[in-house]
Amino acid sequence: MVGVMTALTSPGQLAANLPGILGFYPHDSVIFAAFDCTGTAGRFRLGPVIRLDIDDMRHLPDITRTIDESGGELVFAFVVTDRDEEEVGEVVDTLLTMVRTGIMDIHACWIAGEILTGEPVQLAFGPVPEPGEEGWSEAWLDDVIAPVAQAQSMGALLEHGMLPDLNREETFEQFARFNPSFSPVECEQLSEFAHRYSRELLRALEQGEERTWGSFAALSGDIALLLTEIEEQDLTVADLMADEETLLTMGAALGNATMRDIVVEDVLRRPSPAADLLLAVARTFGGPVRFNALALHALCALELKLSMRAIPALSAVLVEDPRHSLTRLLLDACRAGAFDELLAAVRQGSVIVRTAHGITPQLGVEAA
Repeated sequence: MVGVMTALTSPGQLAANLPGILGFYPHDSVIFAAFDCTGTAGRFRLGPVIRLDIDDMRHLPDITRTIDESGGELVFAFVVTDRDEEEVGEVVDTLLTMVRTGIMDIHACWIAGEILTGEPVQLAFGPVPEPGEEGWSEAWLDDVIAPVAQAQSMGALLEHGMLPDLNREETFEQFARFNPSFSPVECEQLSEFAHRYSRELLRALEQGEERTWGSFAALSGDIALLLTEIEEQDLTVADLMADEETLLTMGAALGNATMRDIVVEDVLRRPSPAADLLLAVARTFGGPVRFNALALHALCALELKLSMRAIPALSAVLVEDPRHSLTRLLLDACRAGAFDELLAAVRQGSVIVRTAHGITPQLGVEAA
């Protein structure tokens, strides 16, 4: 679920934007698009977009609550499936029941077999014009999906050389723990070492002992330098997954909340190389290092305007650890579409932690 701003004049245009908004092509899905008022009559701003599996309709009350909390003034729904007419009818009937009982205020609902350019989009139900009121144009009743590749929501993906994934499963596979450069046993050994070393480093730093990093500023400086080198050498995620020293350096920095919060500012200054390194770390290590890596990877994605990549990363964490507090906070803000506010708050929090541990902007750079 994400929020974007775009100019849309037909259901076919809105549907064409869905792969870019979600980050993948939806199948067997019900998608809710909430709009906020702009203050200009007849004009709305696209806010949160929420996808639900057709087989998970029991979660509709949760969707309703999320939309209500976002303050959406107008809600459109899309049923995207190639199932038979009877099954589609059951889904539409369920949505209509939600509307008629006042549980969810869906202004209109359309049906599409799949989100492909030229695919028909047909109105399932919508508002009935008041006496004397002009009804919707034909395009809002029966439309076709506009060119998906030209949709405005594709801009951020294309800018980074990406395309929407073919399905939701493919999106989540990116965040699975799997590093082909090391055996599962080796990954476990690396993970155990990173967590143990992280605890030792934090204790040494707090006591002023000379270890790998003699100060928290040196920690920040080394991470900043590492990210600069990755960017200059144009290293890929695959390259980074094969570099044990680099993995352990970042892994050790993510093994506890204090050091994690300190390096947040460093990774957000260089979000592109940081996103790649954090993904490599998440695929290699388990436990808190993995969870923190995915959380910070999501923040980098938001900084790069790739919100469609952030939410799956956060969701992957909560599947393994529903109590991971940072991830829960980040995901709640993402569900509200408050991306800019979230980044500002996280940055402010990192600055507070850095200042408390003797790091100024100058020290963070000079320590490298």
